[in-house]
Amino acid sequence: MASVKSALRPAGCCANAFKELRQQVPRRQFLHTVHSPRKEKIAFPTTIPEQFISQIPKFCRPGKGTKELKVHPPPAFPYDTCKDPIAAFTAEQLSVLDPTGERKALFDPKNRQGAKVGDILRVTFKNGDPFAGVCLNIRQRGVDTAFLLRNKLTRISCEMWVKAYSPNVVGVEVVQRTEKRKRRAKLTYMRYDYSPHFVIIIAENIWG
Repeated sequence: MASVKSALRPAGCCANAFKELRQQVPRRQFLHTVHSPRKEKIAFPTTIPEQFISQIPKFCRPGKGTKELKVHPPPAFPYDTCKDPIAAFTAEQLSVLDPTGERKALFDPKNRQGAKVGDILRVTFKNGDPFAGVCLNIRQRGVDTAFLLRNKLTRISCEMWVKAYSPNVVGVEVVQRTEKRKRRAKLTYMRYDYSPHFVIIIAENIWG
């Protein structure tokens, strides 16, 4: 029995400690707010001496009405005035560089009588000697339309890009048309198969 009491004695000593801990627990208090109705706005007094009106802020002065805001119309949208600016600019430049429309019709791909790839063209300039050769490529770029000519002078092959609407170009003539319509849009293979017989034919048609 003595052994049992000695074993229970430490547990009994902790009872006082537990009581002190219970007393240290903080108390909980619940608070709630009471909804109060909104206060009525007091009307501004109208009978105020004139010497005190200057001391009142402008937005609180009596007799001042609401300021009307100016509503401006929206600015014009550029799309309404010019729906296609690139086409309009191209047409304006062509009217200056090619007023007759002859150069445009010459390089129009839909024109059957126009210049085609494989034709022999002769170009005359304001400054310098004329140049003639076989048309290897026609680059359609609106105002920047250009065509590539190739010829063989003194056994040396030479090529020249010519701007169709350049002010330095006086005229473009079709010296000889190709026998058959070329299947390709760029005749770059002629750089590697340029026979002397073909060069003689070009020289005879241009200078003969």
